[in-house]
Amino acid sequence: MLAGSPTYFLRQELLGSEAVYEVVEEGDEIVTAEVVSAPGLPRGTRVELLARAARAMERSQVAKPSVAPQPGASSDAPPLRRARIAAR
Repeated sequence: MLAGSPTYFLRQELLGSEAVYEVVEEGDEIVTAEVVSAPGLPRGTRVELLARAARAMERSQVAKPSVAPQPGASSDAPPLRRARIAAR
């Protein structure tokens, strides 16, 4: 993602759960994003998604998780860990 580019979010619903990510950087093969809301991952965790998996997710200019963010989580919190996620 280029500096000055508008922020956008990716949403995916699988197996009855939902994940919302804010895109930080896009590459040809890998998309780096931060967790807004995802089961088992703290808000702000940086994840690397395969670009083809990211293209299959719902894209939005507004974060619309249907689940509430984790209590006490701050959007300014530093990433706690990195995760590499691949989806079909």
